[in-house]
Amino acid sequence: MRPGRVQRLLAMFVAVALLCAAPSAAVLAQARSALVIGNNDYSFAPLLNPANDAADVSRTLREAGFATTTLIDANRQSMLDAVAQFAAQLRASGGVGLLFFAGHGVQVEGENYLLPIGDGVKDASELATKAVSASQVVRAMARSGNDLNIIILDACRDNPLTEVTSGLSRIDSSASLFVSYSTSPGAVALDGEGRNSPYTKHLTLALATPNLNLEETFKKTLKGVYQETSGQQTPWLSSSFFGEFVFRGEGAAGAKADPSGQAVEQAPPRTHEAVTASRTLTGLYRVAGTNPDGTSYPGMLALAQRGAFYDFTWWIGRSVFRGKGELAGRMLVVHWNDVHPVVYSFAPDGVLDGEWADGSATERLSLYAAASDATPRTGLYRVEGRNGDGSHYAGQMELEDWGAGVSNEYRLRWTIDSASYSGSGRLSNGLMVVDWGGTTPLVYALAADGRLVGLWDGGLASETATPQ
Repeated sequence: MRPGRVQRLLAMFVAVALLCAAPSAAVLAQARSALVIGNNDYSFAPLLNPANDAADVSRTLREAGFATTTLIDANRQSMLDAVAQFAAQLRASGGVGLLFFAGHGVQVEGENYLLPIGDGVKDASELATKAVSASQVVRAMARSGNDLNIIILDACRDNPLTEVTSGLSRIDSSASLFVSYSTSPGAVALDGEGRNSPYTKHLTLALATPNLNLEETFKKTLKGVYQETSGQQTPWLSSSFFGEFVFRGEGAAGAKADPSGQAVEQAPPRTHEAVTASRTLTGLYRVAGTNPDGTSYPGMLALAQRGAFYDFTWWIGRSVFRGKGELAGRMLVVHWNDVHPVVYSFAPDGVLDGEWADGSATERLSLYAAASDATPRTGLYRVEGRNGDGSHYAGQMELEDWGAGVSNEYRLRWTIDSASYSGSGRLSNGLMVVDWGGTTPLVYALAADGRLVGLWDGGLASETATPQ
């Protein structure tokens, strides 16, 4: 092959390679901005760690590619000016914005206030003029129109104001807002005895871990805090953000450290398919779990969405457990007793993979039947089922509306071979729990096509009723 032809081929190859690489470079352009505030030197109740917390979070964020502004022991005007400049920066650059505050925070009548350094707040009536409203900060960031805002408040430490409620109240999240508190709303966080508070200690460890997405970062933080404090403190998470964001990745999609704190090329938050973001979790699930002692258990679960919360009802053997969960991006954080919250991550095919916050037990929820908002048909149904021992049965069932279309109460009568059974059920959120005289109920999910798809015998047995 002649040298001239080789050179032309190499030139063509380079041109094609550059053409293919150009879109990727555009995709990688993303701004990351952070405002970090740590207030220690309160005249009325000094704290030990917030300045250290702010310094360490700032350093970790800079290493993850964030252009970071840090304030230590800031007065109210300095905080307000910094928030205004931060919002303007987000409007100009877009991308991801992150606010971290460590210090005193209080709530009055559902409004959260971040306390600055300076003239002490003597009572609740002075908060509006001497403190910084957290909701105003959130609104300033939201009006910037950027892709994602992350609010982190390690501000639930005990405070000396007797007219305010301990801890912070909930901040409503949205599809572009991720909120994390160092402890549950209304609870008090620990300041810590070392360099950092327990929350910031585990947050910085998680932020420095490569290839963790948004949910994994805060799940790691939650578990670390819960375990270190022996369950005394459980961080709170809330978000409807279903995108993909990695704080510190490797390769093209990850963060590149920049000691100057300037923004560097990053992959933008990616929105999941519409089906993922809009998926409903309400339905009937099979349960497979492992106890802290290593034993396994099966069961069934009814999961119903009620506003921003999710009601969980488990039937494990002959025992019934109840809990309440809340979305945190692509996680559900569920409190089912006063001791062990469970964090579920979304997996493919309608599976929720759960782990106790103390790491001692796991649970997998597999969607058996999604629930719809259809109205069940009254009359006869063809029934096909499977007993817990593996044997099959068939028959018919009659469904009668006992609530006159008002109370969603139903009467059910089965004829299976020569045996007859009867029960009563109540429909709520597309799920009907039927008391038929067994040790555990029969739970139906009302499918969109009108079928009643159910589990009973603690999830070991199943039944499908099809309208005739």
